[in-house]
Amino acid sequence: MLSDHERETLCEIERRLRDEDPRLAQALENAEQPHVRDRRGLGWSAVIIAAGLLGALMLTLGQPAAALVFALTAGWAWGRQRQIWPGNRP
Repeated sequence: MLSDHERETLCEIERRLRDEDPRLAQALENAEQPHVRDRRGLGWSAVIIAAGLLGALMLTLGQPAAALVFALTAGWAWGRQRQIWPGNRP
């Protein structure tokens, strides 16, 4: 946690950066955003993999209805994952 003095110093540095080099400041702000998308993408990838493995297990155990549910879950997660990657939105 930053102290009040450290927060004020950080704000001053950010203000000076925006004043002196707005393009660099914008690039730095944009560079932070993909990390959130990457983490969400990894989460959806984990859901897809887990659902796929569970679906295969259910088929092996002779439970086609449960396998279908897991396949649908994997498809839904795959669709959600595609929505969060940059450039995929209209």
